[in-house]
Amino acid sequence: MRTFFLFIVLLLTISCTDSDAIRKENALKAAQKEQEIFKLLSQKWIFKPADFSEESYNIVQQWSEWNTFYNELLQKPQTDIGAFQRKTKTLIDLSYALHSTIPPVFNIVQIQSRFMVLETKLKMLKTYLSLDDIPMEKTIEIISAINTEIESIVNRMATILAKNKIQREEGEIELLNSIAVPQQQTTDEAEIEF
Repeated sequence: MRTFFLFIVLLLTISCTDSDAIRKENALKAAQKEQEIFKLLSQKWIFKPADFSEESYNIVQQWSEWNTFYNELLQKPQTDIGAFQRKTKTLIDLSYALHSTIPPVFNIVQIQSRFMVLETKLKMLKTYLSLDDIPMEKTIEIISAINTEIESIVNRMATILAKNKIQREEGEIELLNSIAVPQQQTTDEAEIEF
């Protein structure tokens, strides 16, 4: 019986030692993987400077919420994956302020919808960075998509300003208003019928 008891104690001691070694080895592998992901993320976290037209730049320069958001976007986190997660959360919070402060000249559906898409892509980035096993391929794709969306916003701003410069013909505004009013009434009448 005594031999059996010593055998059990010896077996438990060996298994505990093996578990500690396995746990330490797994922790080391996880730390190495996190370092590799951080290094790759640092290389791919590149946001391009916006190519504003002079006129749109003058307007956007006065838009403090955009400037805060954009400056935050261009600053790359330096310490660890947690810094990237915090940066993404900050960008999402700052993007909320953009919706309610769009300058009047740009406050149209096309710009508003682009900001909503940008916000969605930032939330996707936050989701990817929050996972235990970060999907780097998707993360890199979403960083590229965010760059594309910002470029789309900047291009749309330039287009809006260019269209505003086009002179209207005499009576064109009245004609457009008269066309818009019957459509509005038709829409209202259609809603009443249902």
